[in-house]
Amino acid sequence: MRESEGDKECSVLPGCPSTPPGLLGRLQVEEQVEEAEAERRVRGVRQGGFWWPVVCEARWRVAIIVPYRDRASQIGPFLNHMHPFLQRQQLNYSIYFVEQQGTDLFNRARLLNVGFLEAKKEGPWDCYAFHDIDMLPLNDLHLYHCSPQPRHLAVAPSSHKYKSAHHMPYKQYFGGACMMTEGHLRKVNGWSNIYWGWGGEDDDMYRRMQLTDLAVWRYPARYALYKMITHKPQKINPNRYQILQRNTGRYPKDGLSTINYTIKSTIRKPLYTHLLADVGSSDAPAVKEEV
Repeated sequence: MRESEGDKECSVLPGCPSTPPGLLGRLQVEEQVEEAEAERRVRGVRQGGFWWPVVCEARWRVAIIVPYRDRASQIGPFLNHMHPFLQRQQLNYSIYFVEQQGTDLFNRARLLNVGFLEAKKEGPWDCYAFHDIDMLPLNDLHLYHCSPQPRHLAVAPSSHKYKSAHHMPYKQYFGGACMMTEGHLRKVNGWSNIYWGWGGEDDDMYRRMQLTDLAVWRYPARYALYKMITHKPQKINPNRYQILQRNTGRYPKDGLSTINYTIKSTIRKPLYTHLLADVGSSDAPAVKEEV
C-alpha cells in the first residue's frame, strides 16, 4: 500500500524538486475511457490507488476524496486523467471513491466527511483534495500542493464558460474541487451534514471559512481551468438557500463532530479504494459521534 515509515527511514532519496520536471502544461480530456482501459494504461499504482515517486522523496502526501454514486461511466475518464496528472507532479497520493449506499437523495458533504475520516486512518496525509468525479484539470502546472490556507482548485470550469471565480459576482464559489489540511477541517468542523440533494454544501463551507478567519487561495484561471464531463442533472435541494441563510454559527454542532455513518464495504481496486457508506437518511437527524 503506502510507503511505510520503515521505508522512509531506509530511504536515501533526494527530495523532489519544487517544480516537477515532467509537467506538460495544457492537457486534453478523454471522456470515453472504460475503467478496464484505464487500468491497462496506468502503470505503477499499488492496489487501492496508492502511488509515490521512486526517484525522489515526495514533498506532499495528498488523499484524493471523490464522492460518488451512479456515475460508473465517469470512473474511467477520471482515473485515466488524474493518475498521470498526479504522478507528473511527483506526489505521494491515493484515490478514495466514497459511494453513498441506498436511494435517498445524494449527500455529497456527508461523503466528504466520511472520506476524510476514513482516509485519515491510512495517513498521515499533508492535505486532502475533495474532488468531484466529473471535474478534470486542464493544466498540470496547476500543482496539487498543500498550502497554509484552503485552496479552491476548480477556479475556471467549463460549466462556467471558463470564467474565473476571481471575477465572478459569485465569489464564494468553492465547488468542483478544493484542498484543505486536517487543521482547516477541524477548525470548521468539516462539511455540513444537512444538505440533501444538489447544492448548498460548498457555499456553507465558504461561510464556515469566513466565520473562522480562513482565506481561500486560488491559482490564476489560466492554470486552473477544468473540464466538466457531461452528465445527467442531479436532483436539486429546494431548501438549500433557506438552510444556508441559517448558517450563522451552526457549524460547531454540524459536521465532523456529529457525523454518523457505517462503512458497509471496503474494496481495494487496482486504481482506487472504493468505500461504500451508509450515511443515514434525509428524514433522520444526525447523531452525535465524537471523532
